Parts: sequence; C-alpha cells; structure tokens
Amino acid sequence: MYLRSDSAAGVRFLSAVQEGRGLKPSARAAGVGKATGYRWLREAFLALRDSGCSVEDAQAELGYFSALALVWDQQRLTAPGRRRHHLAVDQATEDEFWRSFLGGDTLEAARRSAGIGRATAYRWWQQRFVQMREQGQSARAAEHRLRVPPARVRAWEAGRRRVSERAHRQREATDRRAVRQSARHAELLLRARAPRSDVAARDTRYWQLMRCGMTNTAACKILGVTRRTGSRIRARYRQQTAAPARPAAKPGRYLTLRERLQIADLLRLGCSLRAIALELGRSPSTVKRELDRHRDVQCRYLPQSADHAARQQRRRPREHKLLANPRLRKLVQRKLNRCWSPDEISGWLRRTYPHNPRMQLCPETIYRALLVPGGRGLHKRYCAKLRTGRRIRKSRWLTRSGHGAAVRNMKMIDQRPPEVETKQQVGHWQGDLIVGVKSASAMITLRERKTQYGIILNLPLDHTAQSVNTAAMKAFAPLPPHMKRTLTWDQGVEMARHQELTAATGVDIYFAERSSPWQRGANENFNGLARQYFPKGTDLSAHTTEHVAAVTHELNTRPRKGLGYNTPQARFQAETRRCLPDKQTTTVARTAP
Repeated sequence: MYLRSDSAAGVRFLSAVQEGRGLKPSARAAGVGKATGYRWLREAFLALRDSGCSVEDAQAELGYFSALALVWDQQRLTAPGRRRHHLAVDQATEDEFWRSFLGGDTLEAARRSAGIGRATAYRWWQQRFVQMREQGQSARAAEHRLRVPPARVRAWEAGRRRVSERAHRQREATDRRAVRQSARHAELLLRARAPRSDVAARDTRYWQLMRCGMTNTAACKILGVTRRTGSRIRARYRQQTAAPARPAAKPGRYLTLRERLQIADLLRLGCSLRAIALELGRSPSTVKRELDRHRDVQCRYLPQSADHAARQQRRRPREHKLLANPRLRKLVQRKLNRCWSPDEISGWLRRTYPHNPRMQLCPETIYRALLVPGGRGLHKRYCAKLRTGRRIRKSRWLTRSGHGAAVRNMKMIDQRPPEVETKQQVGHWQGDLIVGVKSASAMITLRERKTQYGIILNLPLDHTAQSVNTAAMKAFAPLPPHMKRTLTWDQGVEMARHQELTAATGVDIYFAERSSPWQRGANENFNGLARQYFPKGTDLSAHTTEHVAAVTHELNTRPRKGLGYNTPQARFQAETRRCLPDKQTTTVARTAP
C-alpha cells in the first residue's frame, strides 16, 4: 500500500527525524521501511525548496543532513514542474480541449479538435464539474458553465457525495487507528532511547538474588552468565549492594515520559486537548497545564525536555545544610575530630539546640557528606575519624565470620535469665577481646547492658585464660554485688577457665552461639568505639595504663542515643549509688575503672 507523507506514519517519521533519532530508528518507530522513509524525506525536502528555503535551511528544518539532499536538489532543477504520469495526455492537448469546449463547441467537436478519445473527454468533463463544486460553486453555476444536462448533474452529485462520505469515513478510521497506535509508538520510542535496558534488567536481577543471600556463583548460574560477569557487576557498583530500585510514581500523580511522548505525537496528528486527555485517561486541564508549562519559545512541545524539566521541578533542590550553615559545619567537624559518631553528634545537637532546627541534622546527612560519592559539606579526611575508617560504605553480605575454639562446660545464652533481655536490671555485662597485630597483644572490653558503661583492660604480655581471668577479677572487684550478675562472652579460648572466674567473682558466665555477634550487640558496638582509638593491625601493648584509662573515660562521657543522649558514666554512677551507704559509695566511685 502506498503511504503518503501526510499520513500518521509519515508525520511520526518526520517528527522523529527532526528530533535527531536517525532514519532507521525513526522508520522502525513509525512502522515503515527505510525506503519509504527516504521517499518521505525527499518529498519534504523538495516541498521546502519549492517554498523558497535554501538547501541548508531545508536540511536544518528536516533534521536530516546527507549528501542525498544535493542529488535531490539537482533532480529538481533538471526536471522542474510537477511530473505527470507516463500514460497521461500532454498538458497542451488538455488546454486545447478546454479552449474549444469553453468557446462554445460541443463535447464531441472539442475532443475531435484536440485529438483525444470520448472516455478521456468525458473524464475531464466530470473532473472539472467536481473540482468546481469542491471550490464552493453551486451545482447550478457549474451546470450552466459546463453545459451539463440536469440528469447527469444529479448523478454526478450523488457520486460526489458517496465519494466524500467514503473518504470521510476512511479519514475518521485512520485517525482512530493513529490515536490507538500512539501508545505503541511511544513504547517504541522509549525502547530506541534505552537500547541497554536488558543489561540494566540483568544487573537489577543480580542484586535481587544477592540480597536474598545467594552467592555470586549461584546468582550467575541463575542468570546464565559467568562468574566474571558477576564480579564486573559488583566492581561497577564499587563492591556495594545496589539499592532496590525506587518504584515509579503512580500515573495518577505525575505524567510519565511515555505519556508525554503520546501527547507530542497526538498533537502532531492534530488531536484536540480533550481527545488527548481521553486517550491518556487524564483530565483535559492536566494536558493543558502540561503544554502551558513546557512549550519552548517557538511554541513547540518537546517531550524529552519537558520530562527533564518536570523532574527537576519535583526535586526542588536546595542547598546542603552543612554548606549553608558554617557554624553547624564547624561544630560537626569538632565532634568528628573527637571521634564522635554521627548519631552521637545528631543527638547532642538536638539536646543542645532543642528550639533551633537550623542547628540540628540527622546522622544520615553526615554519613552522606562523608561516604556517598559526590557528597558535599565535609572533607574526606574526616572519614578516618569514623569507627570503621572507610571512605565508602561496605555491604554486610561481603563480611565473613570465622569459627571460634571449643570451650567445655558452657552455659549457653538460651539459659540466661529472661530479665537480661529487658535491660531493666543493672549488673548484666557482655565481654570480648580485641587483639593487636599478629594476635601478640590484646585488650579486654566489658560493657554493661542497662547503663552502657564500658571498661577497657590492657593485656600487654599475653591473653591466655589465666591473664583474662586475672584482669576480669580486678575489674569486677570494686563493684557492689548488684552491679555484677551475669557476663555474656563468645566461645573464644580465652574463656577456657570460666568456671574459676565465676567462683572468684560470683558472676554467672553465659556463651553466645557460634558466629552470632548480634547476640552480644552492645559489646560489639563498644568494640567499634574502642577501635577508633586502638586501630586494627597495631601493637596494643604500646598503650600505657593511663592512656587506656583516659580513653575509657572519654568513651563513657560521650552521649548515647539509647540513653536519651545522656552519658553512660552518669547512669552508671546513679545505679551504683542506689543501693549503697554514703561511705561505700565514695569508695566505689574512687576505685571504679
């Protein structure tokens, strides 16, 4: 079927080429072949040249720059005028016929003088009548001018009405078909815009499998790719688990790019605003506001630019809080220099400036300024002051836990009294070892669950079971009985003589399950705080007792979120004084580590 350039497919093809999509993608989106696209471009180019445009202006108007334009222009110059069919009679012969007929000769005499057949003369006669009627002349005027019998006028009029009604029905059907195909056309344009969508879908599916707990090998086997491909995907995201894709906004809230492409397509087809709104399932006012907001200076509606502008307007970007408030940034930097965590800084600011929102910020703001690529407001050197010391975030699934040594006669954590979990009773501790370089030195870390009070004890010589017991007995000795009830430890070999420690201090010792650090979460958190001052891979025996005591005091005077941003030392001293006489309280306060 011969497709005209003014059809819906032709309009879509020419507009896609004008937007810079290329000939082949435009033809594919319009549903036509490349040859048809070339023919439409030639027709449009020649029409622009006939209207007075130069070759350069015509190419710029079409958005198609090719050496074929020079060939088309040369053909226009060598064959001027409109081409006639190879079986058509010459124009001079037709002029001779009408000169004779309009001069008063009969139809038979006019056709003989022109040298044409009766069928050709009859066809020209009817075509001239229909042409005069379409130009607005009445049937009586055309009848009088062309000397047509009344019976023949009635027959021609009936045929003209049938042809007009048939053309009107075909035009309406074509318009309805073009409107129905607008959604498909927008989908094809979106596919041409994102040719690597299959790769993005593969990466998204890979991260979904990894978040479900699968290994790289298992995830790659499901996706049908090699393990090296999975490694490349992880490397592309800097070894971080990709965040789940944020669900797209509901159609009832914002216009999507597909809908904007449909609006532009239906506008080019001449549809009204109400027809466009009916096809999209939107209100006509929504379409009108969209066009009023995003037309350019030439009154053109460009869907890609409109979608980008709408996204920027929805973001409502504002200046970062740390950049807009130098005083707040200076306070955050000071606290980071003191190794405060972002959560502690946030809580301290809310407590210090309760009525000044400009001096408050959430912990995530600090983390994003430090760890997220492109974060602003804080220098990257402050990353070393964080507990981990990392410059980027690390996913938990990348970490691996080992297995500790066996300890005999253990009482497991499920046998621990239930009041330990409520944190309503004081005296329940959690303990662990942090080791130095090559495991040659170590420190004991103890943390009380209710008050979050911590104790650090240095073991400069060794960390055998005997040395751990001696240090733990020294730590628990000055505490009153109600402050030492239970101790939860992991299954490390340093607790091989735990029964002797229980007999000496009266503290019941319970053991967590293997590779389950969350069962001793309070102590693991305290270990992270201590590692800011005693980093991994260093010699812990180099620290003096006075320095370890100073670090312990500094940690216990830092505000904690779980305590309402109060300090562990204040809570610990309050719990200690609760059940002691005055003299004994003074003694414990002086001897507490």
